[in-house]
Formats: sequence, structure tokens, C-alpha cells
Amino acid sequence: MKKTITILFILFGLLTISSQTAIDLTNLQTPALDETSGLIFYNNKIITHNDSGDAPNLYEIDKNTGAITRTVTLNNATNIDWEDITQDASYIYIGDIGNNSGSRTDLKIYKISKADYNDAGNTVTPEIIFYSYANQTDFTPNLNNNNWDAEGLISYDDKLLIFSKNWVDNTVNVYSIPKTNSEVHSAILESSYNINGLITGVDTTPDESIIFLTGYSSTNAPFMLTIHNIPNASLDLFSGIVSEKIPNIVSLGNQVEAISLFEITETKYRLYISNEKYVVTIGPITIPFPAKLWMIEIDTNTITLTAPNSDSDLALSLYPNPFHTLLNLSKRVDEIIIYDVSGRKIVEQHFVDELYLEDLNKGLYIAHIKINDSKLVRKIIKQ
Repeated sequence: MKKTITILFILFGLLTISSQTAIDLTNLQTPALDETSGLIFYNNKIITHNDSGDAPNLYEIDKNTGAITRTVTLNNATNIDWEDITQDASYIYIGDIGNNSGSRTDLKIYKISKADYNDAGNTVTPEIIFYSYANQTDFTPNLNNNNWDAEGLISYDDKLLIFSKNWVDNTVNVYSIPKTNSEVHSAILESSYNINGLITGVDTTPDESIIFLTGYSSTNAPFMLTIHNIPNASLDLFSGIVSEKIPNIVSLGNQVEAISLFEITETKYRLYISNEKYVVTIGPITIPFPAKLWMIEIDTNTITLTAPNSDSDLALSLYPNPFHTLLNLSKRVDEIIIYDVSGRKIVEQHFVDELYLEDLNKGLYIAHIKINDSKLVRKIIKQ
């Protein structure tokens, strides 16, 4: 009995740690995008890719449905461990920079001309930029126990900057290489910061004045932070102002892998973030977390994360909760689908503001709700 109660408390904790700021837009197409690992926003399109094991493909996706709308294949490439994607005015860069064992000697970045990418065809032939770390001397395999893995990549002036994922000391190192493919470059250590976690995605504003980072802690809790006021002409990024790390930007269980700025308004920076598929097993209970696309906002004046407007669709409430028979919604919704904790669909209704659920067994359920252009997830309990 005690074991069952413990499992239920852990499960309840996973499902009740809610997103502070991120809006759940859609699940990504499964299984094709289960390993989404990088994002850019280019030509009003969201572009992503998977990490190791997939074909050398870029995917354009629909922000409303998560479906793939176009696939572009790189002719002379292999997806060994693609971890991030970035761009400048003329090129798209894909970082084959994942190095979980710390032993790779074939680290590279694929460089695609935007003119070629814009062509009607669905294949491109990239240049290849090879590199190694100037300060790495030991290549003994040490899975998830080394400081030579990396999952972040940005274009910064005339350099490409690689952000490490340090399994050993939980710091992040920033290395620079040129954007040319004339030789095997020696990546130079430019900046370091004790992030107390693992960095999984990076992006920057077009003027390169603000850098956005995502990652997760040792307990798999997702977080985000920003860097601004970086000294001019300096590659020591962390000599700028580093924001406080904001935990749980999405619900625990959703491992954030990528981030991309897509809009700047007078008051907000608006960014897409994505997470890969993740499955948690606790005793007899399995909880799947599908690959997802989210949106997050940052205040342009304070450079801090902001909560959604309380007057928006996200302010929807379900009451009473826990409930016995009748579950009320504070506004009429387009769709509500209720799942049990195993992911099985139990109830689906459309254009309602209340549900009679007298036949539902007692327990914990997850409600997926569509209202206007928003998608929400809420926990409900039947007593």
C-alpha cells in the first residue's frame, strides 16, 4: 500500500508542476518528429530536425497542427547527432555537435545557402565545416560523463558559437570557430558560466544583443535564461548581464530541446520552444510526454519572462476541481478531450462549457482543451 501511495504522489507531482510562462501550441507529428532537437524561424516557417538516428532532413512544420509540411534532404550529409540549427543573412547552419561519449573526432557543422534552400526542389548540397576542441586532449569514451558534448549553436558576427553540455561539472562553455570550410578548425574557448544544469538550445536576436538559452537541471526540470549587455566586440558572452534562471518554463516531463525567436513587438520577444518525446515509468505506471511545440514571451524592457495575460484564453478555469459529477468551464471551449494517466482517451466533447461525468471512475485525469487559437492542458480529479 505504501508503495502505491508513493507512486501516486510522484505521479501527482509530475502532473501538477505546471508551466510558468509557456503556451502549449501543439503536439509534433509522431513518430517523425519525436526527437526534435533544433529550431529556426525562417521565411515565416518553423524549421526543425531530429537528433541522432534520423535521415539528414530538415522539416518545415505547421504551428497549429505540428504536421510536417515540407522535407528538405541534405545530399552529402549524415545525421550522426544533430543538436541545433542557426542562421545568418545568407546561410543556415546545422550543428552535428552531439558528443555524448566525448570521443568524437568528426564534429562538424553543415552550411546551407538560403538561395539553395529556397529553391523549389527538396534537396540541398551543403558545405561542411569540420572542427575539434582546442583544449581537448583525451578522447576516451565516457558516456554522459564528459565535458565535450554540445547542444547549442548560434551565428554571432563572423563566428559560429558552440555551447557545451558539460555532464561532469554542469557549467556551459562557449567555443568559437570561423564560418569557412577551408580547414579543420580548432574551436577556441571564449566564455564559461556555472549554469548548474545542461544547456540544450540557444538563439539570439537579429542584432545579437540578447541571447536566449534553454536547458534542464539534474532533476530534469526545464529552465530558461537570457544574456544581454554583452561588451562590444567581445566573445566572452557571460561577461554580460545573465538573468536569473527561471525553472519549469514548461511542465516537468517535457525536456526542452530547442528555442527560436520568431517575433519582436514593442513590448515582447516571442519565441518558439520544442521538446522531444519522453516517457516516464514509475512502477506499473507509464506516462508518455509527446514531442511538442510551445510559445513563450519575454518582456523587451526588463528582459524577463512574462506570464500570459490573465484576460486571455489561458485564464480558463475548471471548477469545482476535484469534482463529483458536474465539471464547469469558465468559458465555452471549442473542444475538450479527457485522458486517463495512461494516455487513453476517455471523453471528447465540442462547444461546451460544462460536462456531466458521473460515469467516470474516481481518479486523476488530464484535460486537453482547444479555445480560439489556444491549446491548454489541465489536471482534473474525480472524487
